[in-house]
Amino acid sequence: MSEAIIDIHGLTKIYRTGVRRTPVHAVKNLALTVPRGAVVAFVGPNGAGKTTTIHTILGFLTPDAGRVRLFGLPPGPAALRRVGYQPEIFHTYPFYKAREALRYYGRLSGMDRQAIDAAVPPLLARMGLESAANRTVSTFSKGMTQRLGLAQALLHDPELLILDEPTSGLDPEGRRLVLDIIGEERARGRTVFLSSHILSDVERTCDEVVMVNHGEVAFSRGMAAFQPEGDDWEIEVAGWTAAHREMLGDVAFTVASERHHSALLVCAAAQKQVLLRRLTSLPLDVGTVQRRRGASLEDLYLEHVGKA
Repeated sequence: MSEAIIDIHGLTKIYRTGVRRTPVHAVKNLALTVPRGAVVAFVGPNGAGKTTTIHTILGFLTPDAGRVRLFGLPPGPAALRRVGYQPEIFHTYPFYKAREALRYYGRLSGMDRQAIDAAVPPLLARMGLESAANRTVSTFSKGMTQRLGLAQALLHDPELLILDEPTSGLDPEGRRLVLDIIGEERARGRTVFLSSHILSDVERTCDEVVMVNHGEVAFSRGMAAFQPEGDDWEIEVAGWTAAHREMLGDVAFTVASERHHSALLVCAAAQKQVLLRRLTSLPLDVGTVQRRRGASLEDLYLEHVGKA
């Protein structure tokens, strides 16, 4: 069994609000484990307790109950120097130039000057910020600032990356860059724990998804469950009626769903070409043709936490 890099049991965090100091459970009896080398997504609606959990892992908040361990240690200097963290909204001194900002964060991470000078230029290039190395951060766009935030998280070559909405505010090119970097870090054996609202990013980059709702884990599953199932194929058609089922009676297929004159047909790989030829000969519009997948991540999200 892989070593647990993040290990949480029974985590509870309570805030008190209003004049009467009414208790609000931001996190309630939460348990999760992140094994070494895995990329684990932490998803849920706003107010579900994601950022509170992350801040507790990092030692910014003290739990009211439960246990948090990083590398088998409680949150503290010994564990946190092995962690790189990018907050959802990265702020730094606006008068710093990009190169100066990374030097500052390198010193905070305990790096010596020689190591910082060797690491900063290639990291800026990796983030697409090489041409902006001598620009002040106050002139950066939101996307550039977010990429600088990821750079400071990676600077000291941490074993664990904790990323809170790492693609927030990025254009498609910036999102692709960040997701590629996460994949590269995974290939190097790094462990990544990331919070995200973008389920397509989760499907592309993660090994496991943990859904949280009202401060509790509502659902957890490995992403392998969302891979195509066997050799079956799905074919979407529009203009479908009950009569078409009779017309195709000599072809082996099933109707997975029907709605508003549209249908999702499922057939074995050996029957796919036969079924497609017959469908295109009928007054039907053939849509997406793809290998049949397991349960949709979006469907499961809506089922478990979508009503929050």
